[in-house]
Amino acid sequence: MNEIPVGSSARIITYTQNDSFTERLREFGLIPGTIIRLLRKAPFNGPVEIQYRSSRLVLRPDEVAHMRLERIG
Repeated sequence: MNEIPVGSSARIITYTQNDSFTERLREFGLIPGTIIRLLRKAPFNGPVEIQYRSSRLVLRPDEVAHMRLERIG
């Protein structure tokens, strides 16, 4: 997520780990192919806020690290 600037969009390619948390993200609709937009980044490697479809979600950096993303805009 560090290489994606605020306001940009990315597509979820896959998850690098399969655990209960990534399963929960899939239940929220964050499946491979989903386009997300980075809304905000907290300073000092803090949480990030993303938007996907009509939902918003705040994730910690270690949680986002399990997503493999492709920048699209």
